[in-house]
Amino acid sequence: MVDASGPLGTSMRLTLWSIVFFVLAGWADAEIPHPPPLILTSQENGTEPQDAFSCSGTIYGYVTLPQAQTGKHTIEGIWIGPQETVIQHSRAEIEYPPPGQRTAAVWLRFTKEGTVWNPFAIQNSADRDRLLYDGPWKMEVRWDNQTFARSNFKIHCQ
Repeated sequence: MVDASGPLGTSMRLTLWSIVFFVLAGWADAEIPHPPPLILTSQENGTEPQDAFSCSGTIYGYVTLPQAQTGKHTIEGIWIGPQETVIQHSRAEIEYPPPGQRTAAVWLRFTKEGTVWNPFAIQNSADRDRLLYDGPWKMEVRWDNQTFARSNFKIHCQ
């Protein structure tokens, strides 16, 4: 039988409790879901991320911030097309009253197949637009002028 009442026994008990604590803390942390900072999806209020889209409808970018935000903030969505050009850059000020929120959204909307919604653009041929949009894209979200999240995805127009 081992005597755990001496200084060595106390040390062993502390070590054993430390191990148990860290194992339990790891399990507890693993059970708490941590949503990704950015989910791109074609589903309104969707939670399943996608990495490929058609050039019709809307692509939603759902942002989850690390903690609840209050007050005025700026969110930007920068959508970069296959030719490394900015296709759409949106910027909006939002205000969250207490107790605050952890979510925000950006989106890219096609008004008709192959055309991105842009109220200031002169509409070109839809076929030419489709050629510009088909391929790999990049998306960047900025929160209060700081890059918060990035994502790569593809758009298929044919």
